[in-house]
Amino acid sequence: MNQGAGKAPDSVLSFRAEAPITAFSGMRECGDFVFADELGTLYRLDPLLNVTLLTRLQDSIQRLVWSDTGQSGVALLGKNILAGLNEKIKVLWSVELPFACSALAIDPFGKYLLAASADSGVLLLDERGKKLGTIETIRPLAFAEFLASEPVILAAAEHGLIGAYGVPGKVLWQETVWSSVGDLAVIQKQGLTCLAALNHGIQVFNGQGQTAATIVLEGTVNRIAASYNGNQILAATVEHQLYRLDAEGQMLWAANSEHPVQALYSHPLGKSGVVVLDKGTALRLEW
Repeated sequence: MNQGAGKAPDSVLSFRAEAPITAFSGMRECGDFVFADELGTLYRLDPLLNVTLLTRLQDSIQRLVWSDTGQSGVALLGKNILAGLNEKIKVLWSVELPFACSALAIDPFGKYLLAASADSGVLLLDERGKKLGTIETIRPLAFAEFLASEPVILAAAEHGLIGAYGVPGKVLWQETVWSSVGDLAVIQKQGLTCLAALNHGIQVFNGQGQTAATIVLEGTVNRIAASYNGNQILAATVEHQLYRLDAEGQMLWAANSEHPVQALYSHPLGKSGVVVLDKGTALRLEW
């Protein structure tokens, strides 16, 4: 990771799970991270990727979302069981969804939760897993993230749909997109949605769902993360390329990874980033 074009990271720290990583979430406010592996192990790590807490669950965790404050999170066990977790990564409650879950999101304070159905539609829940409302979507959502400033979710399907949805259950807008999507990131300060649009690079949409920019990169972009202010965008490709971009989409750094990138995370101010690799390793890169 210290090689490649542009300014290389000043430091690289690593974490290795006991088994391949199945889910991951960062906490913007407190800086911690939570990882889950195939054995059902949950790890809470500090900002330097040191393990501070560890819990073992009976079931493998497929999805994981955490509040920015670090006080609570939710895990998807199997296809349709949600488990609410506290700051000690202990299970507080669980609820069985009436559908297979295709996307999960939590608001910055842990008050609201979105669970999307693999057959289309959305269920909104409170911090105890109680139903708040439902939303109909024209396609199943695959990616979703809450805005930090208001209870609004920006989301996308794997193909054909980007939308904004309000709590407790309102469609604010839905727009058609003509590219397949591998990942979603939100530039919170401007309310911009960035899509990893595979062969179409990175597509950026404004708060009304209109195209704001397109960033063309070499390779098939399938993973993306963005800082709160948009000064740093991290992207990865199917071909194992990694990119660090500025707010204008200009390349700051690029390198090749030996392993496929499973997930990306950007520090809110763009000072660092985390790269999760499919072999069960995570790297923290700092510039």
